[in-house]
Parts: sequence; structure tokens; C-alpha cells
Amino acid sequence: MKRVFQLLLFVTIGFILLVSCEKDEPLPTMRLCDDKENFYYSGEEKIYLGKQSLSEIYIVFEQENVTKEFAESILSKYSFITNSAITGYINYDQVWLRINETLTDCTQVNNYLKELNKDDEIYSATPIFYTNENDPNSYVVLLSEVLTKIDEDNISESDFIDYAESKNLELISSRYSIQYFKNKKVETGFESLEISQQIYESGKAAYSHPNFIVKIELH
Repeated sequence: MKRVFQLLLFVTIGFILLVSCEKDEPLPTMRLCDDKENFYYSGEEKIYLGKQSLSEIYIVFEQENVTKEFAESILSKYSFITNSAITGYINYDQVWLRINETLTDCTQVNNYLKELNKDDEIYSATPIFYTNENDPNSYVVLLSEVLTKIDEDNISESDFIDYAESKNLELISSRYSIQYFKNKKVETGFESLEISQQIYESGKAAYSHPNFIVKIELH
């Protein structure tokens, strides 16, 4: 049995939450979209997220301390979700879901994201990407959170926070000119990606990118 360590990675800032879990089940065959145009900025470089999964979605519930039974009761309303494949990441406040249909177009997946994001019990439903289509462990889970560092030569921190909060963001914490935001409202699941691009392109931030979950194995 392999012990797997997963990181909730605040990519540039370096705040890390380390979680371990064990799995015995075989990894499923990946089904991915052809499109791989989603990116974030690192410096002036565009970093592409890879291909979006046609069979997986990530959910964060509105409330905390969610039980598996509560998660299943909410998600059982959606016929396209396989309840038997619900996997809690840290607990059941956040869950990794599989779609029980064989989809061929990411438009269908994105429509399911929009449907889930209308649910009052769900804070966010977001896509999952793979940077290597032959490696099931190369996943990148997009979260509805944005990490920024202001360009202090161009804007004050208070003005920057006002600007960011005008773009559907809510400040969670700020320290050493580094800000951690979450989306106020999630509709498509791609808001953090789109807003972080807009903030970087505005010239008001030295960096701006979404937060992700990625996997690191310690041997």
C-alpha cells in the first residue's frame, strides 16, 4: 500500500496544509477534453493547467463539519453524480466527485458545474485538470480562491483590496503585502481563474493566480 501525501498548495505564498490518506482502489481511466487553453500568470509567463476532466468535479460545501451522510443527501439530487464515488479530501466539507455519464464535450461538464453552483448548500463546484494525460496523479484542482501580491509602486494595499473586492472577491487575510481572497459568489467554477488573470493584466499586482490542490508524493 502506498501512502499518499496531498498538499493544499498556496502556490506562490507558501502556506501549506499537509494531509495524508491511503487508497487501495485502482485509479480510473482518465477522460479529458481536447481543449487546454486555461492558464494563469507566473511572472509574465502563462502557465497552462492542462486538460480538463470529463468525469470529475470538485465540491466545497457552504457549511463546515459536513458528514458523509449529509454530503450524499445533497448530491443525491443530481442524477449525473455517482454517489458511491464521493471521496472526502480533508473531510466531507470538500469532496471529489465522479460523473456517472460518458461525456465527450467539456461544455456538458461545465453545464453541470453551473447547475451545482446554484445549490444553496454548495459554496463552489469547480473543474479538475490534468497536466499529463497519461498520469492520473498529475491533477490540478481549481479552487474558488485567489492569491495576490500587490505592486506597491503602483497602488496602496487598501486601494488594491477595494479594487479586488469590486471583482467578486472577499479578503480572507493579508500579510506582508500578500492577500488571500475567496470568491464571493461562484456560478461557473472558473471565476478564480478569470479574475486572477484580470488582476494581473491590470498591472496592480506583482502576481495574481488561483489557489489549487495538487499532489506530491514523499518517498
